[in-house]
Amino acid sequence: MHIDMLPLIIKLAGFLLAILPLLIDNLRTGRATNANNLVLLLGGLAMLVLDRAMGWSDRSLLASVEWIIAGVAVVFVVHRMIGVPGGVAKTLMALLPWFSLEGYLVVVAAGMLITLLMSYVTRRDAPSVPFLTVAGVLVLAL
Repeated sequence: MHIDMLPLIIKLAGFLLAILPLLIDNLRTGRATNANNLVLLLGGLAMLVLDRAMGWSDRSLLASVEWIIAGVAVVFVVHRMIGVPGGVAKTLMALLPWFSLEGYLVVVAAGMLITLLMSYVTRRDAPSVPFLTVAGVLVLAL
C-alpha cells in the first residue's frame, strides 16, 4: 500500500462507518432517522477537521463551512418546494461535509436517479440511502 493512498482509505472507511447505521435502519424500516443522520453529519464534520489537520486538503475550514451552510439552505428550499421527504432532506444535508460541490452533485444526482428508477420499476417507494451510499463510495473511491 502506498502512503499517498492513506487519506483516501481513511475517508472511505470513515464514510462507510458513519453511514452504516443509517443504511441498516433505512433498509429495515424505510426511514432515515434524525439520530442516524446526526451520526453521518458529525462524522463528516470530524473528517473535515482531520483533513485540514493532517494537510490532506487544500480547502480552508471557512470555505467548507460556507459550502455546508449554502448547501443546507438549498436543500431546505428544495425540500419545501418539491416536497422531498424530511428524512431524505436531512440525509442530503448530512452528506454535505463529505464531498466537494462537484462530488456532492454527482452523489445526489446518481443516488436520486437510481432511486427514482427503482421506484418506477417496482411501483413502490424505494429507499434512497442505499443508492446514495453506493454513489458516495464511488465518488470517494474515484
